[in-house]
Amino acid sequence: MNANTKIEVKEGYSVHHVVCPHDCPDSCSMLVTKDDKTGKAIRVQGDPTHPITRGHLCNKVNHYLDYVYNDNRVLYPHKRVGPKGPGAKFERISWDEALDTITDNFKETIEKYGSESVQPYSYSGTMGMVGYWTMDTRFWNKMEAARLEQSICIFAAMWAGLHTYGMAHADTSIHEAAQEADLIILWGANLVSTGVHAIPFLREAKERGAKLVVIDPRETRTTMMADWHIQPRPGTDAAMALAMMKVIVDKNMHDVEFLEEQTLGWKAFIENQLPEYTLEKAEEITGVPASEIEKLAIEYGSTKKSVIRANYGLNRHQNSGQTCRAILTLPAITGSWREKCGGAGFGNLEEMWLRHNLEKLHRPDLGDRASKRQISMVQLGSALRDHLGEQGKPFAKPIKSLFVYNSDPANCTPNSKTVREGMMRDDLFMAVHDTFWSDTCQYADIVLPADTQLERMDLVATYGNWYFGMNEPVIEPLGESLRNSELFRKLADKMGYVDPEDNAFTQTDEEIIRDILVDGEANPLMEGIDYEELKKNGWARANTSSSRRDFLNKGWPTPSGKIEIYSATLKDQGIDPMPSYVAEIEGQDDPKREQFPLQILSCASHHFIGDSFQQVPRLQAMMSRPTLEISPKDAKKRNIQDGQLCRIYNDRGETYAHAVIIEKLLPGVCNTQKQFKGSNTYGGVNVNALNSEMLTDFGNSPTFYSCLVEVELATDEVRKDILKRWGGVEGYIKRWREDPRNKDIEATDEEILEAAKKVHTGVFE
Repeated sequence: MNANTKIEVKEGYSVHHVVCPHDCPDSCSMLVTKDDKTGKAIRVQGDPTHPITRGHLCNKVNHYLDYVYNDNRVLYPHKRVGPKGPGAKFERISWDEALDTITDNFKETIEKYGSESVQPYSYSGTMGMVGYWTMDTRFWNKMEAARLEQSICIFAAMWAGLHTYGMAHADTSIHEAAQEADLIILWGANLVSTGVHAIPFLREAKERGAKLVVIDPRETRTTMMADWHIQPRPGTDAAMALAMMKVIVDKNMHDVEFLEEQTLGWKAFIENQLPEYTLEKAEEITGVPASEIEKLAIEYGSTKKSVIRANYGLNRHQNSGQTCRAILTLPAITGSWREKCGGAGFGNLEEMWLRHNLEKLHRPDLGDRASKRQISMVQLGSALRDHLGEQGKPFAKPIKSLFVYNSDPANCTPNSKTVREGMMRDDLFMAVHDTFWSDTCQYADIVLPADTQLERMDLVATYGNWYFGMNEPVIEPLGESLRNSELFRKLADKMGYVDPEDNAFTQTDEEIIRDILVDGEANPLMEGIDYEELKKNGWARANTSSSRRDFLNKGWPTPSGKIEIYSATLKDQGIDPMPSYVAEIEGQDDPKREQFPLQILSCASHHFIGDSFQQVPRLQAMMSRPTLEISPKDAKKRNIQDGQLCRIYNDRGETYAHAVIIEKLLPGVCNTQKQFKGSNTYGGVNVNALNSEMLTDFGNSPTFYSCLVEVELATDEVRKDILKRWGGVEGYIKRWREDPRNKDIEATDEEILEAAKKVHTGVFE
């Protein structure tokens, strides 16, 4: 399909451009069909004219109407009546009462404790640029509220890129690069589940003879399509990358001319750093045979038409900063940046998001917020419960008011038991703005209804390809739901922040988008993008061919103007200035493994995007239960059979999941879903209750994957307790029949029970 493809529209219906706002590198262009008589959206489909979407959507977004028209949506403001915590009760109130309650608390908190005692907490529930970081940031800047370091996902990889290449990326995404590359390496990237629109491009590449290598300790849906699957032990990838570079240099396959012209520190790196990383040492560290590492190095060094697409799971280990630096340095050694399809990257968020005129969008001039205290969103638990800030230093005054939006910290944060304990404080006021009744809502004093992408205007910048997407509302907001930008306009008005001579809080969403699009002076990617054309077409490609992005000829956006294999900035921070490998804390070589011998990963689910889409009944049914991937060797050692309910625990907490024995999973490694709703898990918490608040070597990212655990079969008492909570066998059958997901299924009691025995293995025995 191409941009001239005609979309047929029946009389009485209209078709609208929408862009998926969820935290995924694809940010698909969607077409939504609306029944103009009822005002209801009746169909979603991929935009066939979009060069990446190509007319199809992922498994999650195919169910987007079930997400929008959902019984679990928050449709009106509510206040809590009675105790906070699981099982909390709420009653409906008006928007005026809700806003007055919140802003009265803000004013009282500021007067008694200072503005730093108001703490916003938000992240990437949806990623439209207007809703994500404009009006809300202005509001908090005006208040001079406490700051939040939003480092819970990508910061180690992002800073690795900034310390190496600056704000610079390849001109092509993995989709475009795959059309020319001879060798494609997916490093820690399960794109079938987390970026599915790359898959047709990868298949086409394989058909024309390109080789696909997937590096991942797990077997995934993506490794199954690879020509070659390499399985390093988790957290050891840097050692493999460094050994590859040593082989390339030893065999004189490195591009000396490129290194001389384009890089800083290459000679010292080759002479002093690489000799340490022999194939034998790399095999000992990674578990990958030396012959495989050597073979991959030779294949990579043999062509400049090679592309490495890494993914953000790699930046969730304690040693992630240097791991990401090592992987990103590979194309500098071979000079593959000379090819349009060459290079390496985790995505292009730094350019697509951070090159804009952030001062115009965020308005830091509205207050002196830069001087206020900052907490890491990774360390919310210590901040809330123990009143500890950066580097474990006590607060002068505790957080007294917490405002949560675009996030579900009860489930998404590490050390989540401590987070929940902090949110239980009687002296903490808490408001939550969400589309659904999340687990975090159970701790709130006020819950506010948020909208969906079909109900708002926004501009989405992808971080996995080079397309901007324009979104206009298709339907009227359901109930009294409100988009983020309008919520903060109303809060600003209640706080008395609106200035008739300054449009900071009266600027419309359209005006904000127009401001972003005319920002070509700050961001070369915006050159040539016209608002009206974008609105009409629904998407536009960023201008990656701008002369201001000619890094090879005009210099790289780093302090030295070179690719910095040696980073003086890192050296000033007391960090090894060149890519290196250090064994991770709570990783494969930590002595703590004697007590907790399994390293648990918590990778993205195929059916959800973090917390999002767990409210969609059909997707819940597909996932059915939290699972624990475990190797046959580790399962046998613990007498665990496939499907049995297991207790996963360490010295910080415990959670439960059903065993799935994976033949090709590395021994000593297990995996469960990230951010699985605690309220859908026995014990009430997910795997994040087992994580610490430890940060990465640099970048201040979380260390979700640096987590050692033990696994055992759930006890008879636990299984009996689960059945008791369901009301016994009769209660379970009754609940099954009342579940709307099963309304069209005819089944006898015996058939329901037999199916339940397979899903909830051991519970009914």
